[in-house]
Amino acid sequence: MLCYNANTKQIQKLETPRLPQDHEVCWLHFTERTKETLQDLLENLSIHPLAKKALLNGSDFPKVDEYEKCAFVSIFIVNDQFQKTQLRIIATEQYVISYTEREIELAKKLFVHLQHHPDDLSHPGYVLYQFLNSAAMEYLELVDYIASHIQALEKQVFKTPFANEIGHLVFRWKVRIHELRQIAEAQEEMMKTIGHSDFPYVNEESNPYIQDAIARFSRVTSALDTFKETLTGIFDLQLSLKSDHMNVIMKTLTLVSVVFIPMTFIAGLYGMNFEKMPELRWEYGYFYALLLMAFLGGGIALYFKKKGWWGERSKHQK
Repeated sequence: MLCYNANTKQIQKLETPRLPQDHEVCWLHFTERTKETLQDLLENLSIHPLAKKALLNGSDFPKVDEYEKCAFVSIFIVNDQFQKTQLRIIATEQYVISYTEREIELAKKLFVHLQHHPDDLSHPGYVLYQFLNSAAMEYLELVDYIASHIQALEKQVFKTPFANEIGHLVFRWKVRIHELRQIAEAQEEMMKTIGHSDFPYVNEESNPYIQDAIARFSRVTSALDTFKETLTGIFDLQLSLKSDHMNVIMKTLTLVSVVFIPMTFIAGLYGMNFEKMPELRWEYGYFYALLLMAFLGGGIALYFKKKGWWGERSKHQK
């Protein structure tokens, strides 16, 4: 528990949670380990029962609810393993209570920050800004993490375009991004609600900072939309490369068939069992037939080469 004294402009660290005095603004953070202490404290607070229930039970999506003497804020933090942690906050004019089911680095960093910058605890709006800004930075780091993996996936398409694992990875990333997009969109709307000028627990000095955090977080939703389109493009690209490779195979088989068709015709012609056939008893007839087949096959192959139909794929690869 940290308490800011408006008279001395100093912060005091307290081990035992208590209600703030008239000239104090306090921040109290609890986890699952100290939940019983939180429940005892809530019994002595004159705030709406629904706010107390929301703080203990949480919500499915980020949201903000205003009550008579307080506001409830729910923030979701997602790490690079896509594990979601819900940060629940109750803000009043003199104190901010936060609760998470497990310890998070965000709370530890904020604790150190406030001890070195006491003025950031002089109003609940500053504390809310610190939470919102830290959450926005966490999401932006996650966006960079996703971007690097999608870029690697794009390169992998050209290296191994026929690997079935690429399609599986695209599907998994699309599912993750879809779930993350739902949370990010709700969180952005929640942050915009806090940034409104009529929100009671944000003052004129802290509101510009909150607006800055909102603008920073808006990049998250737009980036996630871009990622979804990019993943769709990667999947379509792999299908296109597979189709192109299949066309090359079919073209090669067709060209080979065309080359051997006249050879087969000549072999079939001289293989007919007629008694009187020209060149049938000719001394050089066998070599003549072979040369004729080789000439026709080679001529057709050279014609295809001149037209660019033979070996076209290798040229593009070079």
